[in-house]
Amino acid sequence: MSGTGLALVLRGDLPFLRHPVHRAPAMIVRHDRRFEKGRALYKPVFRFANRNGTFIEVRDKVYMPFPKPVIGEMVDIVYPEGFPQKARIPYPVFRGLLYGLLGYVFVMAGVELTGWW
Repeated sequence: MSGTGLALVLRGDLPFLRHPVHRAPAMIVRHDRRFEKGRALYKPVFRFANRNGTFIEVRDKVYMPFPKPVIGEMVDIVYPEGFPQKARIPYPVFRGLLYGLLGYVFVMAGVELTGWW
């Protein structure tokens, strides 16, 4: 299970690893909302101009329990060259913790299965 999660996260980050990454300012234009277990979760939608000057609207990948950043707020986003539709708000601590946790579970599952320790 953790190996699958790690593979999916790496697959989503592959364009960021294989291509130069660009930064751009973006404006939060709205939040997509969904309900899970009776609670609202919010995903920010932002608009930015890519390197060609074309405006693109992208939904961030991370749901939050509150509508942050607020509508109209300017945020810095990153996207891999040639893939502006994969733009996202960088959450370096979140991504580091995600990789650390999935990697730890993957290694510990391997140790448990092989009886290596």
